[in-house]
Amino acid sequence: MFNTKWTSDLVIGIEDVDQCHKYVVKKINEAYDGFVTGTPPEDYLLDEILVYMSQCFDYEQMLMMDTCYPDFLAHRDEHELFRQRMIDVRTSRNAGGSLNINRLVILDHWVSRHIRECDTKLGAFVGELSASEARRQSA
Repeated sequence: MFNTKWTSDLVIGIEDVDQCHKYVVKKINEAYDGFVTGTPPEDYLLDEILVYMSQCFDYEQMLMMDTCYPDFLAHRDEHELFRQRMIDVRTSRNAGGSLNINRLVILDHWVSRHIRECDTKLGAFVGELSASEARRQSA
């Protein structure tokens, strides 16, 4: 399925990360809508999405290090693999390729899966840490 919608199953419970994810999903949908209406999005939109995602990755990785997140290495490696794929997309675009529906589908699926499978675990871990800290402070 394409065209991820922002729904409650994408909320991980970390406000800054959720806002970033919501923005990325919105921009992916804007690009998709452009293809559907016959006015493909400008290439800068892909750059905007990728810059925003990179900033979100950096924030998540700082958070994972600060909280000693046990799956840090696997999560970071997934971010890095995605960054490399996007560098490859940019390189092919600079060689005459452009943002197309196939690249957008790949981006959409990756974002949706990553949030639901990886970031949800991070959100649960951080939420449990916060709850434990609150219980300790109230005791």
